[in-house]
Amino acid sequence: MATDDKAPEAAHGDGSVPQGGSADTPQQDAPDQQAYAQGSAYAQEAYGQPAADQEAPYSPAAGAPRNPYSQGQNQNPFSDQAPYGQEPNGPQNPYSQNPYGQNPYGQGQTPADAYSQGAQQAASYTQGAYSQGAPQAGYPQGAGHPYGTAPAGYPQPLTSQRPPMDPRKKKKVILFSALAAGLVLLLIIGSVIIKVIGGTQYGPEAKVEAYLSAISQGKASEANKLVDPGVSEGAAALLSNDILKGSKALMKNPKVTDVSSRGDSAMVEVSYSIDGTVYDGILELSKNGKQAGVFDNWTIDKPLLASVYVYPNQDSNVSINGVDVDFGKGYELLAYPAAYEVGAPEGKFFEAETQTFVAATGSKASYESIALELAPTKELTDEIQAQVNQYMDTCATQTVANPENCNLRTNYYLHFSGEPTFSYKVVKYPTVTVNEMGTRFEADKGQASATASGELAYPGGEGTSTYTWDDWGISGSVVIDGDTVTIEEVYGF
Repeated sequence: MATDDKAPEAAHGDGSVPQGGSADTPQQDAPDQQAYAQGSAYAQEAYGQPAADQEAPYSPAAGAPRNPYSQGQNQNPFSDQAPYGQEPNGPQNPYSQNPYGQNPYGQGQTPADAYSQGAQQAASYTQGAYSQGAPQAGYPQGAGHPYGTAPAGYPQPLTSQRPPMDPRKKKKVILFSALAAGLVLLLIIGSVIIKVIGGTQYGPEAKVEAYLSAISQGKASEANKLVDPGVSEGAAALLSNDILKGSKALMKNPKVTDVSSRGDSAMVEVSYSIDGTVYDGILELSKNGKQAGVFDNWTIDKPLLASVYVYPNQDSNVSINGVDVDFGKGYELLAYPAAYEVGAPEGKFFEAETQTFVAATGSKASYESIALELAPTKELTDEIQAQVNQYMDTCATQTVANPENCNLRTNYYLHFSGEPTFSYKVVKYPTVTVNEMGTRFEADKGQASATASGELAYPGGEGTSTYTWDDWGISGSVVIDGDTVTIEEVYGF
C-alpha cells in the first residue's frame, strides 16, 4: 500500500492512506489537513475501516478467516448474486431487511468505495465549512448528526418530531383552548365575585348596616319592614316616622364592630352614638333561604329596640316629640335608639316641663323612668271658672229653698210658717282652683243673696226675709275631652 509523508495523519493511525484512498491527494493547509484527518477518521469509524494502529478484527492473517467486508471482497458468503441476500436454500439473512431502507454501502459498493466517498465528502465538508468562515475550533453541527449531514447511504437518524399541524386545525385548537381557559377564568372570577358580593351586599354585616342606616335616618317604617318589631299596634306607637324623625338626636355613626357566624346563624356587634355618648348592641341573625337565586338571605331575628317608661300624674296620654301617645296601663313603650322629648299632650289645658329621654341599648343605656308632672294651664282654670259661673247662674234661677247642689241652704222654717218662694242673686262668683292633675276643682269665696216671700210665722201674714252667703262655693270633678272641658259631680260645701 502506498503512503504519502505529506498526507495528514488519520485520527487513529500513523498517516498512511487507508485502503481506497489516493496517494496523490494534494497537500492542504493546516486547517484543511485537520479537517481532512477528522473526515478520514469519521469515514473509518462509520464504515468499519480500522485505523492503522489497531488490529482489524478481520485482518487477513495467515490462517484467519477472510473479512467479508475487506477491500476487494464484496461477495456474500451465502450468495454471489447480491450482498446481504438470502441464504441459498437456507434461512432468511438477518441483513436482508435493512431497518434503514437501502444498503448503507449502496448497490454494489465495497468498503473501499465507501471510504473514498467518505473522504471526498470530508474534503467537501472542509471546504464548505471554511468557505463560510466557520471557526477553526469546530464544525457546524448538522441536524441529527455530530458532524453535519450524514453521507449518502448512511443510516439517517430517527426523529420524534410530528408532522406540522394543519393551520386551520391549529387555529381551532388555539381557539378552543382560549375559550376553555376563559371559561375557567370566568368561573373563578364569578365565584370570587359571588363571595365578595354575598359578604358585602347580602351578608349579615350588610343586612345590619342597612337596618342601622334606616334608623339613623329616622325611617322607622323602613326599619319595621327590615325587621318585624313583633309588638301590637298599640305598643308600636313610638315606631313611626313622625316620632323618630322628630327626635332631638338621632343615631349617629352606626357601624358594625364584629361579626361571628356559625352555620345558619350569625351574631353582629354594633356601636352608635346619641348626643355624644357611644352605645353598643348585639343583633342575632339567621339564614332564611336565598335571594337573587344565589346569595344567602339573612334576617335579623330581634329588632334593636329600647323601652321607654313614662308615668304622667294624670291619665296616660303624653306627648313624645310633639305627638300625643297613650302609654296605656303599663306606662311602657318600645322605641328605636334616639333621644326623645317627653312632655304634656297637645292642648291648652295642661303643661309640663319637657324632659329628654335617651332610648339606647347596651351597657351605657339608661333604664330609668320619667315622671311627667302635668299642671293645669290658666286656660283650663279659666274654662272651669266659666263653667262654675254658669253653674252658679243656674243656681240663682232657682225659686225653691235649698236648691240641690248649689250650696244655698237656709233655715227659712224659722221665719215662715210655710215654704216661701226664693229669689237668688249672685253677688260674687266663687274663685276656681284646679288640682295639680286637673281632675278636680274647688270654687269658694263667692257671695250670694236670696229673698224669701211667704206667710210669716210671727206675727203672721205675708212677709219677706233676706238671706246671704259670704263664702259661697262649690266643688266637683273635671272631664277633659280634647278641647272640651266639663265639670261634673258638683256639690256644695
